Amino acid sequence: MTVEASLTYQQTFFNDFAKAWQDQSTYRLYQGIDKTASSLRLEITETPGYILAYDKGAQDELHDFLQKAFVAFLREHIDFFEVSDDGQVYFGDWYHRRQFGQLSVFTRTIDQATPQERNILPQLVAFAKDPEHYLDNQLEALRKNIYQTVNDLHNQLEAASVEETVQQPTRSTNSASSSFRGLLKNFIDPDDDDDDDDDTPTPVKTTRRRVQAPADLQQRFNEAKAQADSEFDAKKRAMQVSAAITRYEYQAVISSYSSISQFENILANLKADFMKALAKKEDAHA
Repeated sequence: MTVEASLTYQQTFFNDFAKAWQDQSTYRLYQGIDKTASSLRLEITETPGYILAYDKGAQDELHDFLQKAFVAFLREHIDFFEVSDDGQVYFGDWYHRRQFGQLSVFTRTIDQATPQERNILPQLVAFAKDPEHYLDNQLEALRKNIYQTVNDLHNQLEAASVEETVQQPTRSTNSASSSFRGLLKNFIDPDDDDDDDDDTPTPVKTTRRRVQAPADLQQRFNEAKAQADSEFDAKKRAMQVSAAITRYEYQAVISSYSSISQFENILANLKADFMKALAKKEDAHA
């Protein structure tokens, strides 16, 4: 492209963009942003700055204008979303509702900046797999995590508190009479060795006794269990509330879509659906 052709191209583009702004055409303004980003290989979020010579005030004005249309579209497109005028997206209108994300006006998506926001969809997917046992599964996973140290210490206690087998010789009830007969025999015939005498082994009594674990190990176990009990009770209540909220969110999604997967697909195609709606509106005003 020659210098003259390049300047002509830029002049045409800026004239078209200026006309779109003058006409308050959201569709053509977005078209201009997308076209510039594609031709210059810019990030969408950087493109308005390039078009407006990086004037912060002008960028903010363009952002606020486009945001109005995006907010209005989303309120109709996903009716269980509560969308504030400044682009904050909330899941439902019930108590303890969660923020789903923040509108990204130039990319036409919903940004989820916090871990809490990013966890919502995975939690809905998990809930959809087993709605009846979702909370039980969550609590069991929580229990395993919190009580891991306690279980390790318990196993150490079991290993230390073993049962020890002790063998002790017992005295036979006939020992006294046997001793008397032996003395009498030796007196009558001291040289007579009776080979027929049985060398009967002395009876042995087996007992079992439990060896106590070290006191410091028992104390560590008691302290760890008390701490785990307290932590589990505190987090259990929070998890119960979270599960109830997830159930509300799931019911809201299923009331509008056939599955969580369809809802995810709607979110993935938000930009395309928004542009289709704007194009239809543009044609109606042509």
